[in-house]
Amino acid sequence: MKYLKWLLGLILVLIVIAFLFLQITNEEEPVGSTGSEADNLAMEMQKALNKDAFDKLNFLQWTFFRGQHHYRWDKKNNIAEILWDDNKVIMQLDSHQGVAFQNQAPVLDTIQRNALINTAWKYWCNDSFWLIAPFKAFDPGTSRSLVEENGKTKLKVTYTSGGVTPGDVYLWELDESKKPMAWKMWTSIIPKKGFETTWERYISLPGGALISTLHSNALIDMEMKNIKGAHSLAELGWLENTFKYK
Repeated sequence: MKYLKWLLGLILVLIVIAFLFLQITNEEEPVGSTGSEADNLAMEMQKALNKDAFDKLNFLQWTFFRGQHHYRWDKKNNIAEILWDDNKVIMQLDSHQGVAFQNQAPVLDTIQRNALINTAWKYWCNDSFWLIAPFKAFDPGTSRSLVEENGKTKLKVTYTSGGVTPGDVYLWELDESKKPMAWKMWTSIIPKKGFETTWERYISLPGGALISTLHSNALIDMEMKNIKGAHSLAELGWLENTFKYK
């Protein structure tokens, strides 16, 4: 009994310490100035990463960090194959229409299938954003502004809609070529406000689009692996029915 009381007391102390740490280290969301200059900086960021080449790629694959989520994406038709554990979902990302499999067998129960599709959608929203966020600075429901911080001009992008956590804010720090170096986040998922993570170790996809494969912060290194882009299914060795979702 004494041990249990000691353990509960320790847990309480740790909770209080964590709460105080967040209160001390949380950063206020910066106020930026909107207008054509902010939009121009966002376009320069995308140009530095060769967004035109990215848009021309028809197919993309990658594995999210820790190797638990695997993706194949038909960009032209916006259909994704999403794999995790023994599950596979193929879904049209605009309509959320799709099919699900468990242990390679089709999931026929409607409730179970919809639950897997919803889970896949949440994974997609998070994991794809960590891969291609710079290319989404002009998505519907976004606004852009300039923030002056520590003598640098930074790009603030606010997502008022879309995904599963509307209202999230990202503050981009760019290098001299306008390529992203890091961002700070004000999101509903991460309790620390203003949490900073790097964007580094870029690779070039076919056509010249640049993708960051490593995001480092004080806690973890998030490495994206198995990244490949292509203009045709044959280039990746994928079957013609890879993205059959109905």
